[in-house]
Amino acid sequence: MSLPPEPAGDASPERSVHRPEPAFRPVAFVALSFVLAGGLGLMLGSVLTLPAIELPRFESPFRDDPFAVADPAGGAWLDRSEPTRVDIDAVDVHAPLTALGLDYEGDFEVPGMWRPHEAGWFEAGPTPGEFGPTVLMGHVDTERSGPAVFYPLKELGEGDRIEVTREDGVVVAYEVTAIESYAKRRLPYEDVFGVEPEPALRLITCGGAFDRRAGDYTENLVVFAAYTGHRDATEKDRDRPLHGRDHFE
Repeated sequence: MSLPPEPAGDASPERSVHRPEPAFRPVAFVALSFVLAGGLGLMLGSVLTLPAIELPRFESPFRDDPFAVADPAGGAWLDRSEPTRVDIDAVDVHAPLTALGLDYEGDFEVPGMWRPHEAGWFEAGPTPGEFGPTVLMGHVDTERSGPAVFYPLKELGEGDRIEVTREDGVVVAYEVTAIESYAKRRLPYEDVFGVEPEPALRLITCGGAFDRRAGDYTENLVVFAAYTGHRDATEKDRDRPLHGRDHFE
């Protein structure tokens, strides 16, 4: 997969506001509520649920439309379009993406363990190129496959390039700025999921030691990446390999 000031008076310039399409307003509200009210659990590759946390209280800058999402930088970012694949040439990651939401208990869904080649994106959050952090999640390994889609993330370094292709044919590029490990019960939700003044990217997988008694890893590995631009996909982009399940068998 880390949120805005008092509204200006009538004499001040109008605040730039990004308003999701009506169909996406419920999920925009979920994402906004997440960072304003705080306290959702994260499950990555296990049934271990993180405890609820309490984030600082933020006052809404919107008088008339509680579902609008403020763009702090007033940037002319891309409109919403779902991501379809992620490519990281530096560590040979070429993965399809599937939408992930929240389960009935309010925990993050994760990709199926039977699909080790597949990563997921948190569909209630921004899509690539919209302002704010796009969050991708994937397994580090599975019992059947061994290493899985995000196993190589630990090998990334600052400056490595990540590209995410969208359904509309636009390729959004990011550059790795940091790689951090956090105890699963201490994931900094605001840093990972909080409002950013421009597009950003977070990749999350399991890390640390494997606790056999708990049947889970002790940490989450989080890759932070900054937006560097976007372009229309070329024929070369469309011909790039896409790893399937057999790549991990």
